[in-house]
Amino acid sequence: MIRNHYKTRQFALTALAASMLQFSSNTYAMQVLDDRDLRKVDGQDGINISTEYTQADIDQLYWEDKTGTAGNSEQTLRATANGVKIRDTDPADIYSLGTNIKIDAGSKNGGAGLDFQITSSPSTISIDDFNICDTANTSICGKSLGSMAIQTSSPLTLGLKTSNGLFSETAQAQLNLGLNNINIYLGQKQNINVNTQNQLILKNFNFNFTGKGHMFVSDIEGLKLQTNTGAAIATSTSTPSETLGYVDLARVNDPDKAILTNGSYEGTNAGLNLEFMTKANVDMSLGNPYSLDNAKGLIRVGASGRIVNGYLQVRGIDARDTTNNILGYAAAATAVSTTPSVIGTNASVMGSTGLAFRMKGDFTKENDSMLGADGKATTLEIGGAGLNTFGFEFGNLSPLVSGSTERAYFDSGNIYLNLANTKYLQMPENAVLRTSRFGGTTNTFLTSAEDYKQQIHNLSDNPYSLTMAIRGMDFQALSKRGRFTSSSGVSVGNAFSPSAGLNNKWGLGLPIYNLNANIATYGTTYNGDVYTLNNLTNEVTKSTVSNSQRLGFAMALSTQGRDSTGSKTTSILVIDGADNPNNSGKPTDYYFGLRNIDMLLSGYGTIGVENSNFNVTLPNLLIVMAAEVAAGYLPGAKAKTLGSSYFAPTNNFALNKDVLFGLKIKLLGDMNFALVPNNSIADGNRLSIIGDYKMIDGTVQISDPIDESMIGFDRMSGLIRFNNAIVISKDNSAPSDQQGNVSFNFGLTFNPNQIAGDVFRVKDINFYPPVNSVNNRGQRLGEMVITGGRLNANMTLVPRN
Repeated sequence: MIRNHYKTRQFALTALAASMLQFSSNTYAMQVLDDRDLRKVDGQDGINISTEYTQADIDQLYWEDKTGTAGNSEQTLRATANGVKIRDTDPADIYSLGTNIKIDAGSKNGGAGLDFQITSSPSTISIDDFNICDTANTSICGKSLGSMAIQTSSPLTLGLKTSNGLFSETAQAQLNLGLNNINIYLGQKQNINVNTQNQLILKNFNFNFTGKGHMFVSDIEGLKLQTNTGAAIATSTSTPSETLGYVDLARVNDPDKAILTNGSYEGTNAGLNLEFMTKANVDMSLGNPYSLDNAKGLIRVGASGRIVNGYLQVRGIDARDTTNNILGYAAAATAVSTTPSVIGTNASVMGSTGLAFRMKGDFTKENDSMLGADGKATTLEIGGAGLNTFGFEFGNLSPLVSGSTERAYFDSGNIYLNLANTKYLQMPENAVLRTSRFGGTTNTFLTSAEDYKQQIHNLSDNPYSLTMAIRGMDFQALSKRGRFTSSSGVSVGNAFSPSAGLNNKWGLGLPIYNLNANIATYGTTYNGDVYTLNNLTNEVTKSTVSNSQRLGFAMALSTQGRDSTGSKTTSILVIDGADNPNNSGKPTDYYFGLRNIDMLLSGYGTIGVENSNFNVTLPNLLIVMAAEVAAGYLPGAKAKTLGSSYFAPTNNFALNKDVLFGLKIKLLGDMNFALVPNNSIADGNRLSIIGDYKMIDGTVQISDPIDESMIGFDRMSGLIRFNNAIVISKDNSAPSDQQGNVSFNFGLTFNPNQIAGDVFRVKDINFYPPVNSVNNRGQRLGEMVITGGRLNANMTLVPRN
């Protein structure tokens, strides 16, 4: 029900029509108007509708979904937003609450086109609380997920222009989506019984999207926006981008651009901008509890520039059959993962009304033919959130194989969104981890089938949860031009100029291959420890909270190390792209790092934002990884040695010739940690990660790449307190393109409470002979105990061209 809702409809009249109305005040006869007359009154083949209102209140909004249950039947759940209020963000500005809709129609070459434009005035939409409920006669709701507010300070725009109907697979359309400078607040009560909140804030969210392509509906693919269907026909005057289509993520002016100076981006933010901040102790009884005052920056990521060969797909899915059963079968809270018959055999977790999304696109770089006259190359950003921070930009995005004519690309994979009533979710198995030798025996592997049954809670009843599944995500891009950046609001001495680093020939590669993930969240409360950091002493301190509102959270994530040809990989690499004297105009393409990472993470717990920190509790966290530490040439790169004709094989990442040693890790333990938002330059410009890790059972094994003999540090246990930080700083004494540097600081305190049961132990140090040896049993070398003390380490990366 909507209350206090006032609307005004406005029609634009021609001067002639307005005069006729004035002179006809005493005329009672009415005359039929034909289409030509109506065009003069209503706006020339279209309509313009404006609505204005002072405020709006909505009792309840909900999204309804069907989900499987452990009783092998379907249940209807609702994600409900209660107490929705719409208010004017700034009553003193020039905008009134409302929306303007403009629709024009026309024809060309026998086709009917549409020009559809929507502009929504700035507003603040607040929601008292979210929860998930069933729809039975006696409705049962889960605990609140918290409150939310969406705040805009500039108009939001949506524009669609088509040339042949609304949906066409052959006629090109243009879509403009201006979601700019939106602040989104997630509020959690500091104590469930008080009206004080801690907030997680998404500041200046941007999705400034302009695209040319095709929009159509398919019975298999659903609604699809696609830049190129292969049906477009080039003209003599068209450019490739005009013919094939593209998506531009254009940078957006910050609301405070007029007073922001000295930044690398001159008061603008990325076209896709995700900037996370936190704020503590917000009194919700205040007149406006939603503001950025005293908020602290956590982390910022963003993307800008032109993307081609892309598409966005939205469709429904019935997951009740075996083919589409993405998350497995629903399980009761009493189910045990080792007894599949208890978990269920009929009702799929996702049910019959699933939602599926997918997004894909190729990145562009300088001199790409698809840039045309107005396109900008794709860049990615990461750094501190808010003002007065440093960051890092990834440019010259390239595929793994050196010299390849293909583009680097991003593919979200299939993303499924659903409500759920279950204790377990199913993950796809990683073939490498399932068959990777673990220890000395040939029939013991890094993971078992049980490791892929993801537990999402440990409660007496299933909480109704919101789940998201990702299947087959790829991010195949290496940055060969990295540069350090400064945000708006920095001082002159801390600023990097807009041109600094644009000629750099080094970078970082963080490609990801075949990522699969399950995420579930639900409402809960937390009683336990939280951690803070004393900036003066750099000491970690611990305190307790009670009845703190939190998000219940579960995540499982896996990656595949490489494909069969070695052209796609999951790796963390430093790239040297300086000019190759033995290959004119081409980069050297040295690399060093951790490559071909097969990984599985799985755990459940809670997330909260007490004390302005981002706090996470994950009991029974499983970490499994198999990777290679390697150095050499990227696949396809020519040797730097003058006169050499050697090229690194294009399947170089499928070979072991560059491998220094192999690394296998399997850890099980309880982790409680906090991300501390100290990334303002005034606070040290660091992202600190602090907390405790109670290791229950852990193993680290280092292997020879040739014969696979190994040394293993097995059966590890104990309590470790960590204080780690990533710090970006500036050295003004270095050349302008080399002034930035990043350091990784590690601090580990063993047995911090000096308790006998928390002593760190490596119960077995074993040597494992080659896998083909006659006797492949491990030989015990001894054990190791650390009763206490601190281990500190630091690594700094300083660019040199």
